[in-house]
Amino acid sequence: MGLFGPKLPIDRDEFDWQLACFKWMIEEFEDLERHRAAPLVTPTVDFFPDSAVAGHARAAELFDQVRMHAGLEQVHFRLEAGAENRPHRVQSGLGLVHDGNAPLGTYRVEDRGGGVYEPVITYNPSLLDNPAGLVGTFAHEFAHYIVDGARRLPPGGHDLHEHATDLAAVFIGFGIFLANGAKNFQSHQSFDEMSWSSSRSGYLSEAALVTGLAISEGLAGRDPLAAGQWLKPHLASDLKRAAIYLAKRHPDIAADVAAIDLTDYGLQPI
Repeated sequence: MGLFGPKLPIDRDEFDWQLACFKWMIEEFEDLERHRAAPLVTPTVDFFPDSAVAGHARAAELFDQVRMHAGLEQVHFRLEAGAENRPHRVQSGLGLVHDGNAPLGTYRVEDRGGGVYEPVITYNPSLLDNPAGLVGTFAHEFAHYIVDGARRLPPGGHDLHEHATDLAAVFIGFGIFLANGAKNFQSHQSFDEMSWSSSRSGYLSEAALVTGLAISEGLAGRDPLAAGQWLKPHLASDLKRAAIYLAKRHPDIAADVAAIDLTDYGLQPI
């Protein structure tokens, strides 16, 4: 690559790992034609109609919508409210910093006996005020179900299992939600105090998720730049960088992904 050639938002090693993961996902659970037929899920009423319900009923509504868009409408899941974040503000002018917050979501499989296993997903009730964050959380947990059904571990094995799960959520159409929700900054101001809080979710960085979104859309035969209108401005810029890199260095991304030899990552052929 020349000194002034297109630059990726992530380093080349991580990019190569992503390409290998997409090859693995295509082989394991979503062939390329099926991927091309599936839409990119956007934060619009086309995918998430306006709703008047609140509380757990709203979470359940979004849960079912994400499940349908993920192609899992025929799979039974149990949804539960999990632990909630502890408050940072105790009273005016006084705040607490906790060692850690409750997870945004969890996935587990419970043995019901007789060969029956029930997948269970929980969500952090603090997300009820952040529907887009809740959608991203559900997408990641549904991706757990999909990834856990694979015949082989992803490239990188157990150590990169959660990272591959983030990328799988991008691959099934939820890259916009994961990228926008990867890092959040909030401020609070009143007449006698100012406070700030920041948080992150998932395992891949914002730049990695946006790069994965560009690859996924390229594999689907769509223009990756079309997703930029729903991304935070700095993420839309990263998406543009990734799209330019793909157009210059991988004009036939599907062929380049298909050519990857997964035995280089320790995976046996299917």
